[in-house]
Parts: sequence; structure tokens; C-alpha cells
Amino acid sequence: MPNTEEQRLDIIENCDILLGTVLKPFENVDSTAEGRMVAQLHWLKERAENHDLPLPVEKGWLGTLLRVDVEGWINWTASSRDRVHDEIEVPMSRLVYLTREGRLLLKPAYYPYAIRCADTLIRLLNEAPRPLDQHERAAIDEARKLRDGLRDSKIEPPMRDYFSECPGLRKMFRFSKSSIDDLLNGFWLIKTFTNLYRNGIRPDTWLTPEDAEREVAAVERTLNAA
Repeated sequence: MPNTEEQRLDIIENCDILLGTVLKPFENVDSTAEGRMVAQLHWLKERAENHDLPLPVEKGWLGTLLRVDVEGWINWTASSRDRVHDEIEVPMSRLVYLTREGRLLLKPAYYPYAIRCADTLIRLLNEAPRPLDQHERAAIDEARKLRDGLRDSKIEPPMRDYFSECPGLRKMFRFSKSSIDDLLNGFWLIKTFTNLYRNGIRPDTWLTPEDAEREVAAVERTLNAA
């Protein structure tokens, strides 16, 4: 797993986002979920600023972050109901994947490669040498909508809740296998697509946009040659 300067700065940035917006009115106290979250964020930020936060962070040090993320205890602090995703879920999810998993975030510089991954997945399904099942067929339109949303700046991954409305994609992929493992680069494509769009994270191999270009282009060439 990467341990990069980019991740260190991303942890600081996302802590600052929450501390400077929805959690700004709350004190660092142990008697409320909001106060415990403030304490957790200050701890993460200070360790990151001091270059003393090896990734991934042991889960025992992330208890408040992980519990609040799952339970949604601070969702009520958003400026409105329809802002929960942007103001809370996005920075919370990013912090979880940065700290617990030590992953790299999907950022605008990598959006072109996320879009090309979606294009290649859609093409793979459309050109499959066997009949698709109902979930695989449904996944084509679901993937297309997510791709178009990213391309048109209408969505900002992670889109965890949105995936509940994508039964085709959810049924097609499990973390250890997928229903398209028999198709060329099928597992890599659906796993990468899911991580990019649902989880808002990019492959560990995409340390730079040039790395992403090489990997995506190689998958495209393989499909073109088939």
C-alpha cells in the first residue's frame, strides 16, 4: 500500500474540511459523538502534520472515525439534508480509505482515466462473446450514467449511496470475484470501476496520471487486439 506525501496532505485537508465546516461549532469533548469526532480529527491531523502517521493506521486508533462513518451520527450537522453527501459523507469516506486502507483518492486529474475505464467496461459488456445475464445487461446503463455524471461534473465520487440504486453493478461484482471473470480483463475492469466510482479511490499503481495512462491504455490495447 502506498505511503505518499499526497496521502499525508489529503488526510490534513479532509480533517480541515470537517473541522472548519460542520464540526466547527463543537468542542473537543468525550461526552458527545461530535466532540469525540473533533478529537479524532485533531489527532489524525496532528500526527499527519508531524509525519508520524504510517498507513494504514491500526483500526484501534480509528474507532471514532469508523463508528461515526457507519452510524452517520454527525449527518445532522450538514447545512441541509441534501448536502449530507457533499459536506459529510465525501470527506468522511475519504478519510476512512486514506487511514484504514492506505488508499489513493480519485481526483480530477484522474477523471479522464476513470471515464475511459467506464468506456472500456461498457464496450466489454456490449461485445461479450456470450449472452449477458440480466444483471450484466442492467450494468451497462448504470455504468453509462455514472460515467456521464462524472464527465459532466454532476457527481463527485465516492458515490456509496448511489450504488444502492445500481442492482446490476452490485450483483455483477463481489470483492473476491465477479460474474465477468471469464471476459477479457473483466475482473480488473469491474473492480477498478467500482473502486473509482463507488469508493472514490484509485488503484495503488496510479501514483501519477502517467501511471494511469499506461495501465488504462494497456487494457484498451488488449481489448482492441481481441
